[in-house]
Amino acid sequence: MGDTYDSAAASHRALRAIQQELERHPIVTEVRGFPAGEFIRVVARLETERWGRDSEDATFTVRWFAGETADATPEFSFHYSDATTDFGWHHEPNPHVDGWGHFQERNAAGTAYSYEPHSFGSLTPARLVWEVMSLTSSRLKTT
Repeated sequence: MGDTYDSAAASHRALRAIQQELERHPIVTEVRGFPAGEFIRVVARLETERWGRDSEDATFTVRWFAGETADATPEFSFHYSDATTDFGWHHEPNPHVDGWGHFQERNAAGTAYSYEPHSFGSLTPARLVWEVMSLTSSRLKTT
């Protein structure tokens, strides 16, 4: 009897790898996976003052779905938010952009998002953490 693919377990493994990389990042003060035992998302608290931005409530939420089959393209989002800012990089079908990769941002709570296509350098969970954290740092310095 061969091994069967379990999308929930594969997604959890990816999110555990993401959690471990976030724990290594110098701006991250806390990382938790939810729900305990089989993550569907990871939430990090950020010390954005280290990037020159004063925001006590900054969070970075990551969602990851490995796909229904072992060779499926993963769907994920890396999303930053604080009291005044809400943006993120997503890799999932979206009617607002061609292709799966995109950046989305809104300027105020309750307003519509604006969308831009985005190409990721990798689809590997651990590598994406560093790529998207670098993009987040750059974005926060320009807003």
